[in-house]
Amino acid sequence: MYRLLIVDDLPIIVDGLMELFEQTAYLDVDILKAYSGEEALEVLQNNRVDIVISDIKMPGLEGIELLREIKAQWPACKVIFLTGYNDFHYVQSAVQYGSFEYILKIESDEKIIRSVERAIEKFAEEYDQQRMFERANNRMRLALPSLQKDYVTGLLQGNQVTKSQLESHFKDIEMPLRADMPIILLIGRIDDWKDQITAPDKALLIYAVQNVTEEYLSPYVRCLSYVYDQSQIVWFIQPSGDNEPQTSSGATDSVWKKSSTYVSGMLETIQRTCKMLLKLPVSFMLSCEPVAWSGVSESFHRLKYGLLFGMGLSSEVILSDSDIRRAEKNEAGEKQNDFFHLTRVQLLAKALENSHREEFYKLYLELTKIWSEEESPFEWKKELYHSLAAIYLTYINKSPEMRTYVNAVHDLAPLFQFGEKDAWPSLRQYFMQTADCLFNWNAVQGAKLPSEVVQKAHQYIEENISTDISLNAIADHVGLNPSYFSRLYKQMTGIGLSDYIIDYRNLKAKELLMGSTMKVNEIAAALGYNSALAFIRFFKKQNETTPQEYRMLRL
Repeated sequence: MYRLLIVDDLPIIVDGLMELFEQTAYLDVDILKAYSGEEALEVLQNNRVDIVISDIKMPGLEGIELLREIKAQWPACKVIFLTGYNDFHYVQSAVQYGSFEYILKIESDEKIIRSVERAIEKFAEEYDQQRMFERANNRMRLALPSLQKDYVTGLLQGNQVTKSQLESHFKDIEMPLRADMPIILLIGRIDDWKDQITAPDKALLIYAVQNVTEEYLSPYVRCLSYVYDQSQIVWFIQPSGDNEPQTSSGATDSVWKKSSTYVSGMLETIQRTCKMLLKLPVSFMLSCEPVAWSGVSESFHRLKYGLLFGMGLSSEVILSDSDIRRAEKNEAGEKQNDFFHLTRVQLLAKALENSHREEFYKLYLELTKIWSEEESPFEWKKELYHSLAAIYLTYINKSPEMRTYVNAVHDLAPLFQFGEKDAWPSLRQYFMQTADCLFNWNAVQGAKLPSEVVQKAHQYIEENISTDISLNAIADHVGLNPSYFSRLYKQMTGIGLSDYIIDYRNLKAKELLMGSTMKVNEIAAALGYNSALAFIRFFKKQNETTPQEYRMLRL
């Protein structure tokens, strides 16, 4: 039931309208009355009012002032002005402050009743919209953990974003961390699983380790964690509570030191609790110093591979990146073979694939310093040569067009055959020039009619929709690096490639449902789904109806 308030300084108007609406029983309204604006305010302070019919010109508190008070207290209330003043100034003011309708007193009873009906219909419409927004918000909240995990996965894999982009993305996905502060990284590993443990049980135990760790850490720091393989967890940690910085410049050194010391000190307790309650041996690797978000990938890989060498191979260990640095030096202080050579080479390959030129050159110059050091063993230098040659050749051979271009402007022979032992400085320059050539190729491709690339990709999707379409397959077809093509596609179209494929599949599904006699399982196969159930779930998610229900619309 809706509550209707009638306001007018003429009792005959108020009583007449009350009688009118009492006789219009189907509207199901509870009627209140007031003979002045001040009296109406008293009613509004003590009752929720849905619809107000008010005179606009009254002694004391006039209709426009009353409207402002109503909107301040009951924003959803629909105010209908019923007045003898057909004046533009009044109409303009009424619209400006949010009146629902403006009706002259000379209008018929039917028009007044119809105005109230429209107000009730508007409530129903707004309620449906509100429910729709609530459902959308609920779905968004359910998706947030997955979105947060996907985002930090990209950061760990080396995706580069600007500070402003990072802050915007964190806000969009409600990241429980600050984009303007660095982080401490912690990696946990389940050292050994019980015999014959099932995959669901593993997932529950991993979740339990996450919970135990965060129960101990949350009183002093805030953190976000996710499982990046079947037995390892990474935590992103920042100071919290009273330790949060008062400015956007970040926490003080003392706050970071206290946070790092607290986390480090709790790891043994966490380890003991996991052993006692979960019967699981757990190891940890911690970064002692905070790292900027731009350096998360390098720090993560350094810590991860720290668990694969030396002391990291043992069970139930607690290590830090300071242990890694000590491991890289022998007792005489001479540099040993870098345990993390593989990690740096992988990061270099990632930077090349993603066209991160500056990051590539920084890593490259760091790696190839050994080619300028006389004391570095020949075997190390040669190992690095083969690693870099493999990266370059793998990248070049991804695209026939790139291979043709590079062969035409650059000599690739040094990538296949090692030269003189004393030619390291020139080899260092050669690999740098080769990288320039590859980055220039990407730049040239970016400038060459990217719209044709998009059209070519769309044609490939249409022709191969029944197969498992992947980014790599489409990128190979258009002759571009997958990461570069993905960014180029979004820049040109404004949407992600996966979103386009989803939209195309949905459109094609509707077309086949409405324009053919194909069975649902046949349509599923034609659109690349392994089962009809998977297709039905996809279609219902996109359209809030099943394929069969949608098909019934044409009958």
